[in-house]
Amino acid sequence: MTAETLGRMADRDRVGPVEAIIAAEQDALGSDFGANGYTTRTQADELIDVLALGPGRVLLNLGSGCGWPGIHLAVRSGCHLVSVDPIEAGVHRTEARAAAEGLTDKSLAMVGDGEHLPLAPGTVDALDHADVLC
Repeated sequence: MTAETLGRMADRDRVGPVEAIIAAEQDALGSDFGANGYTTRTQADELIDVLALGPGRVLLNLGSGCGWPGIHLAVRSGCHLVSVDPIEAGVHRTEARAAAEGLTDKSLAMVGDGEHLPLAPGTVDALDHADVLC
């Protein structure tokens, strides 16, 4: 974390706790999703080529939480996005961010887990599970 970010976090009169968290994430990861993982924007951008994402392809973001980096990948590549999270609140966060990014027609978010995916075989072309520990 840079000294500038720490200064912004310490200045509670100017920056509230949520803004401080977003500032720290922006500084560390290059995103503003409210992510609490370790995938940087540069690493996420590299996944576009690694996963061969593009229009007509479907990405499964397993353990989507706040939607990072799945939504970013869908916006940047033009692919469709299926987000799965075991926690309903995570699904709601993903849906809200997808709507804010203009992905409502190209994304689907649902409650589920990696062991029992609510998807038919062959539904997705690529899988992202960045920062998933459970």
